[in-house]
Amino acid sequence: MRSFLSLSIVLFFAVISIAQPTRSISYETMLEVAEESLAANDYVNAIEWFDKAYKESKDKDLALNVAQLSFLIRDYEKAAKGYNRILSRDKNNEYKEDRIMFAKSLKAIGAYKESLEQYQLFMAETDDDELKAVAENDVKGIMMLSDLEENISTVLDFLPKEINSASADFSPEKNADGSLYFASFARKKAIVLDGSEGDYYTKIFSVSKNDEGEYEKSTALESTINREGYHTSNPSFSNDGNRMYFTRSLLEGNEVIESKVYVSSKSDNGWDGAEELNINGEFQIKHPSVGELFGTEVLFFSSDMEGGEGRFDIYYASHEGGGQYSSPVNLGSVINTMEDEVSPYYNEGTLYFSSDGHPSMGGQDINYSSWNGSTWTAPVNMGFVYNSSYDDIDFTLNKDGTGGYIVSNRIHKDKKRLKSKTCCDDIYEFSIREIVINLLAKVNDENDQPLTEANVDLIDITMDRDTTSKINLASNDFNFLLDSEHTYKAVITREGYYPDSVEFNTVGIIDDYTVNKTIKLKPIPVVVKEEPKEVVEVVKRNEAIRLNNIYYDYDDDKILSDAEIDLNVILEVMNRYPDLVIELSSHTDSRGVSTYNQNLSQRRAESARNWLINKGVDGARIQPVGYGESVILNHCTNGVRCSDDEHRVNRRTEFKMISGPETIEIIRG
Repeated sequence: MRSFLSLSIVLFFAVISIAQPTRSISYETMLEVAEESLAANDYVNAIEWFDKAYKESKDKDLALNVAQLSFLIRDYEKAAKGYNRILSRDKNNEYKEDRIMFAKSLKAIGAYKESLEQYQLFMAETDDDELKAVAENDVKGIMMLSDLEENISTVLDFLPKEINSASADFSPEKNADGSLYFASFARKKAIVLDGSEGDYYTKIFSVSKNDEGEYEKSTALESTINREGYHTSNPSFSNDGNRMYFTRSLLEGNEVIESKVYVSSKSDNGWDGAEELNINGEFQIKHPSVGELFGTEVLFFSSDMEGGEGRFDIYYASHEGGGQYSSPVNLGSVINTMEDEVSPYYNEGTLYFSSDGHPSMGGQDINYSSWNGSTWTAPVNMGFVYNSSYDDIDFTLNKDGTGGYIVSNRIHKDKKRLKSKTCCDDIYEFSIREIVINLLAKVNDENDQPLTEANVDLIDITMDRDTTSKINLASNDFNFLLDSEHTYKAVITREGYYPDSVEFNTVGIIDDYTVNKTIKLKPIPVVVKEEPKEVVEVVKRNEAIRLNNIYYDYDDDKILSDAEIDLNVILEVMNRYPDLVIELSSHTDSRGVSTYNQNLSQRRAESARNWLINKGVDGARIQPVGYGESVILNHCTNGVRCSDDEHRVNRRTEFKMISGPETIEIIRG
């Protein structure tokens, strides 16, 4: 997933202001607005107008634009739906190369099994060796899930409103004085650049805890750091806390066009004016972090400068004194990949960083690598809790190593939704428990054999917390961290089996303890259904075809849900015979005033016509006619007592050919 300023910045702004209702806007204007928005890197408005244009034309390329841009702004659910909309109807395999992005979208929302199926389809169909290698690496990430560290002693807490806002909040790091620094837009609503947006740039904030251990109100740093007109972020400190490194960036829409590293020294008056480092150039640098190599202080950072392994690589530059640094050195192919490596953090010989090039649980995952004095060890994925199916970056530790912070756009019940559930990053604080109580659940079939591909949802009944969910594709073991004195419910599901659940509690447990549970799932009996036989009906011009499933409630023109059976029959005929023009007629029962019934039947015919138009049929090919109660099919004429079912027979829709071929074939399943 492509990195922006910190994988978190999404601006929402208008390129063109259109006052009239959407229905009165031409298709050409919709396309023009969409293209202008895209050219201005205004992805959100581009999505909106490409989507509107797609509904007019059903052009799959427009649907593809919506899916691609939705993925870019990290609306993975919409991206997955968009790719599915295209690929499920792609009979000619025209969009086979886009299947990899469908798989990535599914992986990002944690639909691992479905994602794996799409990756396998993609690899079987693609001729692109480079994309196939990317897919193989993504599959490695899914297959390693059962081997990842569970980290059951790690507790993750969503930080309060004093820090996390509805917009992006990221790059947390504690200074030596114990105060927490972080970057944020600090906005409650989406940013719209219409002249009234005010100062919308990201700033670096600091916040401290009071005597009760609660965070106080955060404060933006002075203008010597938060320079007007720039996005300021990624604070990082020297070991003594007297130097702060950070980035200043410029954006055009959602694209970063400049990002440079600065340093400021701390004085009695606060942070002094910042100086630009000599490692900057005609490329982007971000995420500075102080470390040590070969007994010398170095600055790690991420950059897309030429000569790297991929897009953003991790580099270091040695501190030569006087604010000067040596030429940047790439950490090499052990650390860096063809994709993005970002947010390095060094602590006592270990480098933590995020990558979407190494096998991951989803997007950016946090990895670590150790320095042995001359080389870096192969990176290790940090595993569950720290990582998720979403983007996880900005790992930092407290000085005592008992806790720290990460940044993620994962879903959380306290998360304030801005545009989508996953658009924006939030800051989480983690701590390591000394006493560990855990659930070890095993899922078996009714014969007590291990059952893979199950899903376990752990619900904390005592506390109103988010449900913790895990799926295991390769094993039947599940491990969850528990709290003492709590009651839990585990819900177990697996395709092809009846779901089951188990309740338990941790009352009275004060030492390390493992709650062991084995759940046996019963298979759902397989019922073999006979495939319905197709009936082919040959119809001549001007011959009325009765649609048996299109009925209406009394005195209502809304089409009932089962009407789609026969409406799809008409749709298939209209698509198969492009020169066909039909009369679509509607009839009412005999109840009510005849003139009212005439108008009601006309509205019903137009409702059916509108359904077909929304499916892409040209409205000029459909003539809606309402016959009211003039053609009754049974004995239920005026004054005759009938049941509603008998009256319903007369509330119907029919169609007949009035232009085009002499005969057509209607296929009914």
